[in-house]
Amino acid sequence: MSTSRALSAAAPAADRPARRRDPEATRAAIIDGALAFVEQHGRAPTAKEIATQAGVSERSVFVHFADLDELRHAVGLRQAERWKALAAPIDPVWPLERRVEALLDQRCRMYELMTPVRRVGLSEEGVSSAVASVMAAGDAWFRADVSAVFAGEAAALPAAQEPGGLLDAVDAAVSWAAWDHLRHRRGLSAATTSAVLRRTVLALLA
Repeated sequence: MSTSRALSAAAPAADRPARRRDPEATRAAIIDGALAFVEQHGRAPTAKEIATQAGVSERSVFVHFADLDELRHAVGLRQAERWKALAAPIDPVWPLERRVEALLDQRCRMYELMTPVRRVGLSEEGVSSAVASVMAAGDAWFRADVSAVFAGEAAALPAAQEPGGLLDAVDAAVSWAAWDHLRHRRGLSAATTSAVLRRTVLALLA
C-alpha cells in the first residue's frame, strides 16, 4: 500500500468531508414526490412509493412526518400553493363581461392543474381529516373569490349572499365540479367548457 493511501485510510472519520442532506430539502422532496406520484398514478401512494419517488429511504418519510396524514396535509398545502399562484387580481369595478372572462380564464388554468390531485383528494377526504380540512379551505377560497369578483351585483340584491342565493348559484356554476363534468363526462374542450360556464354566469347575473 502506498504511503498516501495508508495515510488516507488511517485518517480519523472526523477529518473526512461528511455528506449531509439538508433536512428542509429532504422534506420538500418527500412532499413533491408524493404530489408527483398522485398526478402520475391517480391514487394515494404508500410510504414506500413516496420514498422511491422522492429518492429517499422509507425511514426518512417518518423522520420528517409523524404519520401519513401529516404528510397528506403538507401535500395538500403544497398543491394549494401551486393553484393559488395562478390567481390574478380581478377588479370588481371592471365591466361584468370582462370580470367573467378573467375569472373563467383563471379557473381554467387552476382546474386543469388541480384535476388529477383533486380527484384523489375527494376519495381520501372521507378517511383523512387532514385532506378534508385542506379541501374545505380551498373551497372556501373559491367561494370568497366569487364574492369579491361579483360584490357589486351582490350588493344590489339583499338576499344574494344568503344560503341558496345568487352567489351560491354563481359559485356552483364556476365550480371545479361543473368544470370536471363538462370537461371529462361530456368530453368538451377547455375552451368550450369556458364558453358554457360563461353563458351560465352571465345568465345568472343578467
